[in-house]
Amino acid sequence: MARDARQRREARPPRAQAITGKEEERLLQVCALISDAGGPLPNEDAAGHHGDWAWVIDGATGVSGATIEGLSDAAWFARAVDQTLRRVLPDSGHLPTDAVLRRVVEDCTQAFAQATRDVPRAWHERPSAAFALLRRLGERLEMTTLGDCQIIHRAEDGQARVFGASAIPAFEERTLAAARRALDEAPDLTPAGLWDQVVDQLRANRRCMNAGGGYWVLSTDTDALAHVDRATIPVDGGPVALASDGFLRLIDMFGRATAADFLGLDDQAKAESALRDLRRIEAADDPHHGHLRLKRSDDASFILVRPA
Repeated sequence: MARDARQRREARPPRAQAITGKEEERLLQVCALISDAGGPLPNEDAAGHHGDWAWVIDGATGVSGATIEGLSDAAWFARAVDQTLRRVLPDSGHLPTDAVLRRVVEDCTQAFAQATRDVPRAWHERPSAAFALLRRLGERLEMTTLGDCQIIHRAEDGQARVFGASAIPAFEERTLAAARRALDEAPDLTPAGLWDQVVDQLRANRRCMNAGGGYWVLSTDTDALAHVDRATIPVDGGPVALASDGFLRLIDMFGRATAADFLGLDDQAKAESALRDLRRIEAADDPHHGHLRLKRSDDASFILVRPA
């Protein structure tokens, strides 16, 4: 179901999860895994693995203030997708990836309906998430992304490559443009005040979710699965890293790391050191007048695997 143009040859976990000796028996050896909340609120990311699968999930922060079971919609949905993957993969891992994802979406949609049966939601108020998924299929690794989570691998020319395209950055730029205008008029806006100034733009963006001319993410509809990015690469290409946009800030926002650097985060200590660097940079950089962003620190997830 992935777009033909993307079919080419390159084809709630704890903050820092220790890797045990049992990982050596897996088809994907997990070298590092981190999923860290960017602040005091519950983590809206998730990261995990099972057998020959690994994934990161980045829940989209809600624009309506709604909660489910005491969690933000984004935190609830990220956990629901993560837990559903862990539940269904042992029995359905032999299925095509699209069939597995369809089951995950259908199960999460049913759970969402049950959790909100007395609280109708507009389409743009439904939970959503970006994700990156890696799967070993024999002597190939299948990469699948939807939204702005990405996968880093070493291509056949030896160069580190970032896989996963999305229209989300264009919509985020609209939000940042609204934020710049607001700060030009009132440079001393508090974070809450700036949010109030841009929330209408955020809602307008969210109305473009999973619609023609908009952007595609995992949500409570299966139509988005026709728009995944997918490619395969040989298993002998070395380590592969999956990251949410919060962890990717080291590359995309702050320019403090490269794709090749991410492939070097091949044990837990190195990954945790990179996370500490990210948090130090975020803390020192003014989010309104430095690298403009609505969240000083974002949730950040990262997992690096090697084919066993």
